[in-house]
Amino acid sequence: MIVLVEIVAVPFLISAMISQAELQPIQSTTDQNSRQIDDMARRLEALEKRNAELQGQVVDLVAKNGDQWLTEERAAEVRELVKDVLADSATRTSLQSSGANAGWDNGFFIASTDNRFRLEIGGLVQARWVWSQQREPYTPDGIAPAAQLTYDQTDNRTGFDVHNVELWAQGHIISPDIQYMMKGIFSNNQTTNLQPTDNGQNVGGSLGESNSGTFTLLDAWVRVNLTDDWSIRVGQFRAPFGREFLILEQYQMAVDRSLVSLHYGMGYTQGIELEWLSNEARWRFSVNDGGNDTIAGEGQVVGSHPLNSAWYAQETIWGVTTRFDWKGSGGWVQFDQFTSPDGTEPGWLWGIAMNAQGTKPNEIYPLDQGDPSNSSVTNTWIGLTTDFTMQFGGASLFASAYYNYVQSNAAFYRSSVNTTESFNAGNVNALGLTLQASAYLAPKWEVFTRYEYMHMTASNSGALSDQRLGNFLYDQHHVSVWTTGVNYYIDGQDLKVTADFGYGFTPIYPSASVPATGWRASESDEFVVRAQMQLLF
Repeated sequence: MIVLVEIVAVPFLISAMISQAELQPIQSTTDQNSRQIDDMARRLEALEKRNAELQGQVVDLVAKNGDQWLTEERAAEVRELVKDVLADSATRTSLQSSGANAGWDNGFFIASTDNRFRLEIGGLVQARWVWSQQREPYTPDGIAPAAQLTYDQTDNRTGFDVHNVELWAQGHIISPDIQYMMKGIFSNNQTTNLQPTDNGQNVGGSLGESNSGTFTLLDAWVRVNLTDDWSIRVGQFRAPFGREFLILEQYQMAVDRSLVSLHYGMGYTQGIELEWLSNEARWRFSVNDGGNDTIAGEGQVVGSHPLNSAWYAQETIWGVTTRFDWKGSGGWVQFDQFTSPDGTEPGWLWGIAMNAQGTKPNEIYPLDQGDPSNSSVTNTWIGLTTDFTMQFGGASLFASAYYNYVQSNAAFYRSSVNTTESFNAGNVNALGLTLQASAYLAPKWEVFTRYEYMHMTASNSGALSDQRLGNFLYDQHHVSVWTTGVNYYIDGQDLKVTADFGYGFTPIYPSASVPATGWRASESDEFVVRAQMQLLF
């Protein structure tokens, strides 16, 4: 091999020497030119002599061994190459059979190499500190002492909790057009008497939260894309109604949603949903088991609670919900959250939705007290909402309005697990308004403010003044709350800190209170301070 290299190198050396000679400056005298030519001739003669010697050595080697030395070396190289190819092939075959395509894509995922199957796993942890201070506990006015409910008597409450701990799995199966979602939440274990007890005392508007501390099912659905624009979804999902509830917990602006959304946003339902989606518009239509009745807190004026309920335990006999969104500019993904970071695309979105349902709650809850004629009558709920969102790439605005009309022929209050008091509450009207604005002061710092208003009346609330249901309907009108705070985005929504301060200008009536958020039933001048760390993975 060395001999061949030297032989091959000779022409290149000659060429390099000639090139070098050509690059030398041309001397002005004839003697200098002559010396250079003589020197080049001597070098060329020496190289030709050396080349002849090397060529003779090659001839001798070939005569003695033929091409065997070269063949053996090539065979060794071929064997090494085959071993490498086989090893690489085995690795690829192993990965293909196991479908080991995994990693991080805004969340952990496992997928088959052909993308027919995909599983995404994620979770949410929201750990918060809350300080709630009330001027004085709420005392029902005009309610007979025997029917008055007692609310939280402690003026100041403070403490830590982990309010939202969620786990989910989503992805597609067989095809990207067949999608699924399963999500659950670890509910808080209620150790304080802020929910109904056997004697009907110590309630505060828990909105149906579990007191067992168990893992509760939230989302459980399958969606099939029929075309590029049309899809159908079945299972348990967020009702296509209030936009604030449709935005996930991790993408809210404040520590928690507004009281307006928590009471009037409908929550989860079970059923079937048809969706049409284009570049500018989205329309959703759902036939379902109705919405979660939290219009008057623990006072049930509708009586439907479809979340993870069996078909034979449904109070709703019919229910439809529909929502239409028009996107004037921007992309759909950016409206999955309220914030609009610096440098992002501006846009605006307008939406309108309606829910209509009929329920017969007393076919599920036995009537123990009240008017027996109400045992088979129907409650009718018509809900309307509209909202408008603007994002400016560094600031945002949001406004929403709700109107609920309930013909509550069989409203009820569960004074204990086995006792249900049913009454005719008449026509219930509930109105809610929310205004929210935010702006970035720095790339990771955002300030926000929110105002919310609620107003509710019941035509027969006077007749209920001596009954326990009257604690949630009688003489409860205006609720006015203001909240302001700051977000620090350590790593976007994946890791952020939120702190806010809220003040109640009016009494926080039992029909509007949500103790889990810090807002307890109280007289006016209540304030709530909250701080929250969020981890999203």
